[in-house]
Amino acid sequence: MVLSTGAATVANAQSTQAEGASAPVAVADDLGRQAFLRYCRECHGEDGDGLGKFSYTTGERPRSFQSGRFKLATTENAIPSDRDLEETIRRGMPGTGMSAWGQVPDAEIAAMARYTRSFSLDAIRSELDREVAAGELSAEDADAEFARRTTPGRAIEIPPEPPFDDERRTRGERIYLEACASCHGPNGRRLRNDPMPDFEGNHTLPTNIVGGVFKGGNGSADIYSRLYLGMDGTAMPGYRDAYSRDELWDLVHTVERIIAEDGLGQPEDEAAMAAAATAAQAAAATYDSLFDEPRDDVVTYDETGASPILLWGGGVLLLLVIVGSALLTSRR
Repeated sequence: MVLSTGAATVANAQSTQAEGASAPVAVADDLGRQAFLRYCRECHGEDGDGLGKFSYTTGERPRSFQSGRFKLATTENAIPSDRDLEETIRRGMPGTGMSAWGQVPDAEIAAMARYTRSFSLDAIRSELDREVAAGELSAEDADAEFARRTTPGRAIEIPPEPPFDDERRTRGERIYLEACASCHGPNGRRLRNDPMPDFEGNHTLPTNIVGGVFKGGNGSADIYSRLYLGMDGTAMPGYRDAYSRDELWDLVHTVERIIAEDGLGQPEDEAAMAAAATAAQAAAATYDSLFDEPRDDVVTYDETGASPILLWGGGVLLLLVIVGSALLTSRR
């Protein structure tokens, strides 16, 4: 069995600790590795590359930890803190194949979070070492770049929640329609035929807001964090530079209204949906321009229909059951 070198990187990252602490750190690293192999390997792969044997069965493809890009963070530079990684492991990623592991002991979760981060530390360090070897980067610059790309920033500051009055209600609706409706739909029901690629080229669908199930949690502060930072590596942008903190809170309240009222109250007619779809196509074209490879053909998702093949197969199976039962009865 080929083992990942992640534990070694974690040990290097902990080198600032006292020399006498090396044994407990090594024990913790081994605990993280064992927990990762037990809970995460089947989907994320033994080397954290997102290519585990069940990775093709999980809907949204598992993220490659080697990329150094994580969807959920609460830091200004979107590099997750240890707590961010631990919370993601505890509650999973609702709507995907990522299970919640809240039943796992805290010590294992903490060790697993460190081990998970080690894959990106290894990959980024190797990339920079190659650039140094090629003469493209000095060792000092490589160290500085490594720190910039791997060190979590300060936690984002979430201001106190303001009251929600009629003026803020109107402003929140306006912001939602201009910033969110093109992907999540004017009523909070996603435009089903518009899967968006992430930075690895894997297609994902925008979240159905009316369901109230979000990858990063559905508390007010959770929603604020996602609107503020976005989700790194996905088509979900952050709006910290586009709207003020008060406006972001108005948008949070609008999202919560959509959940509570099962929609925004806007007429879901053909004109509204067509306008949102046109905006979504324009946004997708802009997003696709960031990638070297052309976007795959759009996949059509039908949440209410069933596969004709499955229906036909089910009908044949039902017929065989009926005929078999009749034959058994006739022999009695």
